[in-house]
Amino acid sequence: MIAVALLLLVSGSAAAQPAPPGSPETGEALFTGKVRFTNGGPACGVCHTTRAVPFPGGGTMGPDLTLIYPRLGAPGLSSALETLFFPAMLPIYAYRPLTKEERSNLFAYFQSLAGEQQHSDTPAVVLIALAGLVILIVITALAGRNRLKPVRRRLIERARLRAGGRV
Repeated sequence: MIAVALLLLVSGSAAAQPAPPGSPETGEALFTGKVRFTNGGPACGVCHTTRAVPFPGGGTMGPDLTLIYPRLGAPGLSSALETLFFPAMLPIYAYRPLTKEERSNLFAYFQSLAGEQQHSDTPAVVLIALAGLVILIVITALAGRNRLKPVRRRLIERARLRAGGRV
C-alpha cells in the first residue's frame, strides 16, 4: 500500500490518465511471455501470477495481480504500468520501459480479469497427484514382485528336510 501511495505521488498527473484501449488477449500474451516486450524486459508472469494463468501458474516472487485493477483503479494502474515504481522492478525495467501499446494491452488484460469468474486449479492438482500415486504403486509392485521368492524356497526346503522329504 505504501508503494502504491508513493507511486501515485511520484508519477505526474500525465501518468494518472487512463490508458487507451488495448487488447486483453495481447495483454495476456505479454503477461505470460508468449509475446516478448519490445524493449526486452522479462514477462510479468516470471514474478507474478493471475487466476487466468493456467496451472502451474506464474511466479511467486511478486503478488498475484488478478485484482490489481479494482485495487488501484484506472489512474493508479496506468501510473503503475508507466513508472513500474516498485523496488524489485526498478533495476529490471529502468532501461527496458514498456511501450505505450504494451501498457494499453496489459491495462486491458488486468481490467478484463476484474469481471471474470474465479476458477480453481484444484481438479488438475488432484488428478496429477492421483496419477503420481498410481505410477508409484505400479513401480513398487514391479520392483518387489520377486522379492520373496528366495525366502519361500528356503522355507519350503526346511520344511521338507524336517518332514523327511514328504512335503
